[in-house]
Amino acid sequence: MANPLKVAAGIAIRGVSDAALAKAVQGKIILVTGASEGIGAATARRLGRAGATVLLAARTRDRLDEVAMEIRRTGGTAHVYAVDLSRPEQAERLGMDILREHRRVDVVVSNAGRSIRRSVADTADRFHDVVRTADLNYLGPVQLLLTLLPAMRTAGAGHIVNVSTAGVFTPAPNWSAYLASKTAFDVWLRCAVPELRRDGVTVSTFYSGLVRTRMSAPTAYLGRMPAMSAEEAAGAVCRAIARRPRTLQAWWTRPGEVIAHAFKGTVERLLSWQPARPPTGPVRLARLLLASRRYGWTLAAALASGRDREVALIDRFGTLTRGELRAAARDCAGGLVETFGIQERDRVGIRCGSHRGLVVAAAAAGLLGADAVLLPRGSAALRHASGGTGAADSMSSPDHHTDVPVVADDQTWSTLHGPAPERPRVPGRLTVLTSGTTRTPRGVRADVSWSSVIGPALAHLRHIPIRRGRPILVATPAYHGYGLTYLAAGLALGAPVILAPGNDLAGALALAVEHEPTAFFALPEQLAVLAALPGADRLPARTRIVTGAEPLTAELSARLLEVFGDRVFNLFGSTEAGWAAMATPADLRAAPGTVGRAPRGIRLAVLDQRGDRLPPGEVGAVHVGGWQPGGALVPTGDLGHFDRAGRLMLDGRA
Repeated sequence: MANPLKVAAGIAIRGVSDAALAKAVQGKIILVTGASEGIGAATARRLGRAGATVLLAARTRDRLDEVAMEIRRTGGTAHVYAVDLSRPEQAERLGMDILREHRRVDVVVSNAGRSIRRSVADTADRFHDVVRTADLNYLGPVQLLLTLLPAMRTAGAGHIVNVSTAGVFTPAPNWSAYLASKTAFDVWLRCAVPELRRDGVTVSTFYSGLVRTRMSAPTAYLGRMPAMSAEEAAGAVCRAIARRPRTLQAWWTRPGEVIAHAFKGTVERLLSWQPARPPTGPVRLARLLLASRRYGWTLAAALASGRDREVALIDRFGTLTRGELRAAARDCAGGLVETFGIQERDRVGIRCGSHRGLVVAAAAAGLLGADAVLLPRGSAALRHASGGTGAADSMSSPDHHTDVPVVADDQTWSTLHGPAPERPRVPGRLTVLTSGTTRTPRGVRADVSWSSVIGPALAHLRHIPIRRGRPILVATPAYHGYGLTYLAAGLALGAPVILAPGNDLAGALALAVEHEPTAFFALPEQLAVLAALPGADRLPARTRIVTGAEPLTAELSARLLEVFGDRVFNLFGSTEAGWAAMATPADLRAAPGTVGRAPRGIRLAVLDQRGDRLPPGEVGAVHVGGWQPGGALVPTGDLGHFDRAGRLMLDGRA
């Protein structure tokens, strides 16, 4: 019997006593489809103990034989029928075999089903999923009943129990194929009931809530929701057999159905909003907002919130707390003033590798309200200063009339010391050089607003969580826009950032094994090396692998999925246009090498030379909208096309 508390909460349905069930089914012939596991197997076992002759139907004979043996060991009678009910001709043959061998069937429990959770977008090139789901959930059961019903109607008795789902009452994003097929069979039965009643055949429908079975296991979020056990659900099915109610459903489904039908537009708008778990608490978010107004979109703002004692950074030199990073940034800021006379709106070049020096120097510039320009080593934008102090190189400013100091690599940043600066009157800025693939590298600053960031950020965090206290590993160069994004995100949200040397993937793997990061950010070429390492499978199972900034070939995409499984994500964007798209593991399996679709709040467009949008399959220039004021489309410098499912495929550089 179901737990009374679960019944009261609407999680489970009341069952029926063994005595009442035995009285109702003793000597009856009962067909149970989908009887090899889950609800079907649990129902069959209980019916067998109650004295029914149970006909077990499902695809897998071995599991059916196991259920049949369990029934026989308890003194029951069971017969096995291995059949694929998704094929209507086999469903018809099953009905004919049953009538030939047993002359009648008293009760049919229509339980076999296929569950599928897939968005409409992902179904665009997988129509076969719709067909297979409809075949098993609708067409097969209808064909079976059309074969068995004439004998029931001739006998003037019979009962059908449809194991349906409470999901048919309300729309549910990503479940369209499944719920449409279950609704189709439900409506077919509802229309048939008036005809069948005249001949003594009754119908019960069990609108089941969530049941903890193998069918629900692949959907991770369902594992965190309250659910019935298979035995509790079987108790409800047995109640339907013994009591013959027209429907069995949890109390909350009736008002839910009324609301869903009376306020369709409102309900659909609410369901279209997909909230993500907040990446951090409201206090920290408020401090981040205040810091971004004070220091701009800089690493100084990212470091502003959080506790001094929490670990903020791990690099080849060791571990730094947030307090230690803040103190070092203030000291370095004082040194920039003392050594170079840096003031608000001055420009400071930073040519550090992926280590604490870059973080300290960039944050120091932000504390001064200066413009920090992140430069790769050996950048063509640099020239050595002749006759300088020896403390730094210099970089030509945009007007070419003055030189600005470049805080050099590992040694120079640590030699800058001075008193802590006053709070700047204007926010600082952070500039990243473009890749220079198609033209001379140039600095790009992102002028974005909180409102434009929230949608894409939440969409991103839904797939790739960055949480306080849970580390992330960044193997991508931190002076690159891709690496900098996740360095800043980790610092801002309180996730310890592991800056791994990008040329030592064995070391990066060792760090990942030691710290178990939630995500591993690396370039495709780095992941190719990682996948080839002995022991690559030691990468912690919960670590998501995120790549981007460079093309991911179809061959490498398939290789990464083979080695690491369904936890590889491919991001697409450019320094000029910002983050534009994300490919999930499902996308990469369906279309290897794809960069996926745009997140909420971002628009992707493929345009021809006249600026007109091109249809799927035609190659044009890729543009991104959503980051710039007014939603202006910005070219990424890439050529690409959309596939039938709306996924972006890249075809080269423009």
